[in-house]
Order: sequence, then C-alpha cells, then structure tokens
Amino acid sequence: MIRIRKIIIIPILLISLINGIISCGVDRWSEYAPMTELDTWIYDIMQQNYLWYSSMPSYNDLNLFLDPATFLSKVKASNDNYSFVDSVMSMPLPTYGFDYSLIRSQDIDTAYNALITYVIPNSPADQAGLKRGDWIMKVDTFYISKKYEEQLLQGSQARKLSMGIWKEVIPEEEEEDTIYKVVPNGEIIEMGIAQIVEDVPLHSSSIIELSTQEKVSYLMYNSFTSGNNDDSEKYNNQLRDWSAQIAEQNINKVILDLRYNGGGSLECVQLLSTILTSSYYLDQPMSYLEYNDKNKNKNTSLTFDSQLLKQGKNLNLNTLIILISGETAGASEMLINNLNGKIPNIIAIGSNTKGQNVATEKFVNEEHLWAVNPAVCIVYNSEYITYSSFQPTYSVSVSTDYSNFLSFGDPNETLLRTAIDVLEGTYPPQEDVNIINQKQLKIEKKVNCPVSRQFIKGLQINQ
Repeated sequence: MIRIRKIIIIPILLISLINGIISCGVDRWSEYAPMTELDTWIYDIMQQNYLWYSSMPSYNDLNLFLDPATFLSKVKASNDNYSFVDSVMSMPLPTYGFDYSLIRSQDIDTAYNALITYVIPNSPADQAGLKRGDWIMKVDTFYISKKYEEQLLQGSQARKLSMGIWKEVIPEEEEEDTIYKVVPNGEIIEMGIAQIVEDVPLHSSSIIELSTQEKVSYLMYNSFTSGNNDDSEKYNNQLRDWSAQIAEQNINKVILDLRYNGGGSLECVQLLSTILTSSYYLDQPMSYLEYNDKNKNKNTSLTFDSQLLKQGKNLNLNTLIILISGETAGASEMLINNLNGKIPNIIAIGSNTKGQNVATEKFVNEEHLWAVNPAVCIVYNSEYITYSSFQPTYSVSVSTDYSNFLSFGDPNETLLRTAIDVLEGTYPPQEDVNIINQKQLKIEKKVNCPVSRQFIKGLQINQ
C-alpha cells in the first residue's frame, strides 16, 4: 500500500506545481514570449515562403525555445539540404589566409606535413610567396603535430616556415621500390602576422596559348558575388572588365574553373551567363523560377539580358570548358543549365557537382540580428528543364595527385592540363599511357582559414 500511495502522490504534486505556475490569476506568457519570438518569426516566414511549407509541422507541435539552427532543422523538410539560418553580426577574424590538408609524415610517426590547398590573394600567406601545392614541414622550429597544428598555423604571430617538396626518393636498400614522399628543400619562408583579409570571387585569370596557336582564357571564379559592403558592384564590374579584355583579343574559347564555387547570387548568374552565351540568344529566355502555390505571382522568367553587360562584352563563345567538383553547387549548376545548348561546345572536366536546383531567399530579423534563408523556388532553364547533379564529360580526380597539385592557372595543374589537352586534341589519349604509381597517402584533416571562400552558398535571390 505504501508504494501505491507514492505513485499516486507524485503526479498530484506535479499537477499542483504546474497549476501554481499558470494559475493564481497571473498570465506568465509575457515572460516567455521574448524567448520564443525568433523561432515564431522563422516559422511564420517559412509558412508563407517555403517551397515545401506543406511538410512543416503544425504550430501546436513546435518547441519554440530552440536555438535558430536547431529549430530550422525541426521544421524544414527531411530532404531539404539548402535552407539555412545565419547571424547578421559575423565579424571577420585575423588570418594568415591559406587552407591546408594534413598528411602524416612517412618518416616521423607523430608529425604531419601540411599541403597548402588554397591561398587568398593579398593575404599574409600570399605576400610571403606561399602557393597552392606547397608543403610545410615545420613551423618555426617545430614539426607539425596534430595536437598543436591549429595554433601554429592559424595563430596570430609572424612565423618561419620550413618548406618541403613532394618527390621520388630512392631507398637505401636496393631491393626496396622507389617511393614518393615529402622531403625538405631547404627553403625557409617568413610569413607576417595574421591580418583581416577579404577573399575575392575572381581568384585567378590568364591567357593561355595552345599548341594550335589559338588563345584560350582561363578564369578561376569562386563565387557568384556581386560586390562588398563598400561597392555593391565591385566584383560584377571585374567580370565585365574581364569580358571586355577577352573580347578585345577575339578569344572565343574559355576555361571556367568552378571547382570551388559553392554558389551565390542569381543576379550574378544572369550576368555571367549573358557574357558567355552565343550572341544569338541575347535578350532571349534564359531560365524560369517557380514558387509555391501561395506565391504564384512571383513566378519569373529571366533572359540573357544585354543591358546587364554595361562596359562588359558578350563573348559569343564557341567552346566552354567547365572545371567542376563536389563543391560546385547552386548558382554554378544554374549557369551550366542556362548555357546547355546555347554554346556549340560545352565540356565538363572533374567530378560530379553537388546538385541543387532550388533558390533560397534571405529574410532578416533586424531586432534579433538573425536571418533565415528558406528554399523558395525551383529553377528551370529556357526549355523548362530542371536539373540535379551534373556529371563531367571527362572524369578526372585531383585529390591525391600531388605531383601536379599546383597553383590555379598553372598549365600543368591536373584539371587545367586536361582541359588544354582536350582543346589541343590530345585528350583522351589514343594510346595507353604509362601511369606512375604513387602511394595514395591519407588526408588526416582539412583546415580552412576563417574567411577562405566564406561566400554565399547555393543559389540566392536578392531582395
């Protein structure tokens, strides 16, 4: 009997406690409302604008006390990898300005070598002369360990870097096979203190002369971003200037490097599409945006708008080679879909793109300084065809090809070399080629500096 009374008494006490909170003639909701305002606002925005609003839980099933990112994960569709929230108070951090991958040393069990994978223009790393494909073996006097590598490579002090080179090494024992590994090259690079730097969409451009005497333009384009806070058209104007320079040299072949381009603004897609397309299609339909049934009035058709060119030029291309990877997404994929069939020869080299055929739109809560970016529409090309992941015409992997892991724009860099060979008619090879077997070393960790390629991802519509 004693146990039964305990079981009955405990629920009674809980009910009494809850009644005590909500009764006594006191309405306590005003105390909790500020804690639920942001999540409520996110839910209301999505109920009106979200492409898949019908899949959202009902208001009565919500927990409105969650942080914005967690709340969004609870209310968006299970197959939605595009919608996101972000703070509008992000502040840039000082950085050396390079990304790297850690690969375990083949000589010291506890040490790692850092392969530089990306360098921000005008950063301390760039000013010191570091390049993509360089190897760092020591920082100051220390080998790189997994425990300390972040504070060594992403700290704030000036550093002395002991560099290495990836090369074939003949073993001491004659019966052993030759191997490839990182060995010291005697070079010491002095890198200045970390600074606040800005990454840029137009990372690298050059003119390459082929063996056929033709010229081709190479452009490494990292993001469909129109400008910065000081100049909203800064990067679009750089695109326009680039196109004018190419047109002046009568170049009608372009290698567009989108391997690191994770997306950006729809207006930039429209501009670059207009620059690259065949002149026949100027001011003709380019793509269509289709919204949910609550926002059918927003359904839009876009053209290859010649008015966007301004000081820029339409290149009337006959050949476009696009370098792609798993990071190629959103706005980049829309560009490919826009131009499919609009340029006589389009060739993709690399690996499958991410796959995103919807656009997001940014809604800002000025009071709470947060923004929600729900997927709001499906993107189609001029034939009303949408898309998923794009597959390359020629599949080429660069992840462990260390011998040719070089700066963007270097004619011997793996993907660019393949593109040049395609244009010169030597790829794919007509005969079997002897491939040097290099040991596939495991990448232990990939590290991005705080501002490296921190652009808008996916495909975003500007308000």
